[in-house]
This record gives sequence, structure tokens and C-alpha cells, in this order.
Amino acid sequence: MPFQVTVQVYNIDVPSTIIDEGAYISLLSSTTWKYLGSLQLVPITQSLLDFNKGTSQPLGILMKFPITLGGKIVYLSVLVFQGPLDFNLLLGHDYVYVTGVLFSSLFHVISFLHEGRIVVIRQISFIGPNLTLDQPSSLNGPCMQVV
Repeated sequence: MPFQVTVQVYNIDVPSTIIDEGAYISLLSSTTWKYLGSLQLVPITQSLLDFNKGTSQPLGILMKFPITLGGKIVYLSVLVFQGPLDFNLLLGHDYVYVTGVLFSSLFHVISFLHEGRIVVIRQISFIGPNLTLDQPSSLNGPCMQVV
């Protein structure tokens, strides 16, 4: 089960955000990109090779994309991808590296330092359909604790 949270981008909640330390790059769905106002993209000519050896052409790169989780803002370059996705935003190992996130897949918890404190975010477990920005959220958001 992936680690799923709600992050903020430009003060807009983005549910169905997955943090995957094994993902090589961070991806934003084109639906979410449009929802956020179709922000300026830097063109890209490279295709993506997915796990089943198929290729896809990303729409472009969002440079210095501000992602807020637990009060900590991180600026990343994120590829905007058109196609069927099960998430709104996928944060890969670039996000994990920049934030210094530590995972516990056993307890479904991540933690990181922010302003001299340890922020702990617990994933809320639920059973149901994937949430997208065009659907009402049935989650109250992640449980957050600052130590």
C-alpha cells in the first residue's frame, strides 16, 4: 500500500498525493495541473519509460513547484504527465532526499525535521476508491504531530 497524504500547493489541498521513495521522478497528473491553473511548463523532449516498457511523452516540467507538508515547503521540478493515473501527485526520491523524510512502512508513518522539531505524519488507512480533485474527499487528512 503506497503512503498517501494530502499536501498543499499554492494554498490548495492536493489529496491522493503518494510519497514513493522508490520512484525516480516526481509526477503531477495533467488533471491536477489544469485544476491548479495550467501553470507555465518548460518543454521536454524525453519520453518516459514505464514499468511495462511502454513510453509516454510528458507535457513538460513545472520548475520550482512549491509543495507543503507539515508546514515545510519544498520546491521541486515536477513532470506533468498526461494519461490515466491513480494519483494526483507522486513525490519520488527527489522529494524524500530534499525533505529528509524517514519512512516506517510498518506503522504507516513518516517523519522529518522542520524548524528544529520533528514532524510526524501518520497515514490514515481507508478502504475505498481513489480520490481525485474532481471528487469530494472522504478523508479528513493526515494525522500530524510536532515533537
